[in-house]
Amino acid sequence: MELEQSKLYNILIACLKKDKRGPEAAAVSVRDWQNLLALAAMHGITPLLWHRFEQKGLDKVVPDAAAATFRAALRRNAMNNLRLNGELRFLLTALNAENISLILLKGIVLANTIYENIGLREMNDIDVLARPADLTRIADILIEMGYRPIAPICADVTMQTGIHLPRLIKKGHAGFEIHWNITHTNKNYSIEPLGLWERAVPIQIAGCNALMLSSEDLLLHLCLHTSYNHNFIFGLRPFCDIAETIDHFGLALDWQTVAERAISQKWQRGVYLSLRVAVDLAGASVPDHVMEKLQPADMSETILETVRTQIFMDKYIGARISTSSFYVQFMESRRLSDKIKIFWQRVFLPRAMIANGYSVPKNSLRIYLCYLRRFYDGLRHNVRIFKKFRKNYPALKSFADEKKLISDWMD
Repeated sequence: MELEQSKLYNILIACLKKDKRGPEAAAVSVRDWQNLLALAAMHGITPLLWHRFEQKGLDKVVPDAAAATFRAALRRNAMNNLRLNGELRFLLTALNAENISLILLKGIVLANTIYENIGLREMNDIDVLARPADLTRIADILIEMGYRPIAPICADVTMQTGIHLPRLIKKGHAGFEIHWNITHTNKNYSIEPLGLWERAVPIQIAGCNALMLSSEDLLLHLCLHTSYNHNFIFGLRPFCDIAETIDHFGLALDWQTVAERAISQKWQRGVYLSLRVAVDLAGASVPDHVMEKLQPADMSETILETVRTQIFMDKYIGARISTSSFYVQFMESRRLSDKIKIFWQRVFLPRAMIANGYSVPKNSLRIYLCYLRRFYDGLRHNVRIFKKFRKNYPALKSFADEKKLISDWMD
């Protein structure tokens, strides 16, 4: 008999935590191992899970077929990350020659400096933080390396409404996202990036000099990214990142600074939720006094359970239909005039948002062509999504309602 998904998740979580040996693997059937592999892949933690099996001595009881799949995933991810390091080396070499600094963010830093080896952390993009004056030059160098932006680059427009340039991609490689900030300027938890630069520390990656966020800023950014930026839809991997970061820095991590900075930057709610879940699901070593200081007065089990639901939901829902609240609103509208109004608002966004989305100056006459393109894109994209939405309507409505509940509470 196959184990229920909830029991498989219990096994997954027990194995991810460093402080526990893990469950009795003998009770796990061959089919269960396949399901466990599928869950690990969905959460982007297959290499890390195999590493934990080896640490706990559980690798010896994993069926040969499942063990081969785990090892292949670890080997494949290590090769992929080394290839990304090679691409990053070309960029850093060119930038260092022109005295242009970069702060490396998220996956590329975690894989190279925080996790025990480079193959343990999966990543899809290379995220970097640049000074505004250097955005265009960095993009030009990547274009010379064969990368192409997914939309025309207009740095001035991006800085008005966004936090990074259009993603630059090259076939067979991860994309580059060139940030100028890590928070949107129109949010109540916005910060100026100057402090990040002042506190950044030097590192060497792929044999080149670069910068990374200070230990406290790195931990706070990981919490910000999974909570405020993405409402906990990225599964278990962000909490493994948080636990590994805390474990890596150990006593060097200034928890008083973490707590005070979270409060002063108005990130307290998202940081508390992220750390709380990281403790529960990944065994993160967060001191009790820090959790007490960060805990909001109106914290409830309802919010915590809703966050857990988002973490464990089918990633198809979150990744494919990230704007499901719009579809819920459209579906629940009874009158045709209301549906037209909702769709109209979806297509005819403010000039600044259209300018940013299509990377043209907002005072350019070309923006009217962009509205026509937006209308065409909206019809083509939304008709396809609506078909999927109708098929999965109950789950998607639940997802949208939960996402809104979390977002409203954090804001």
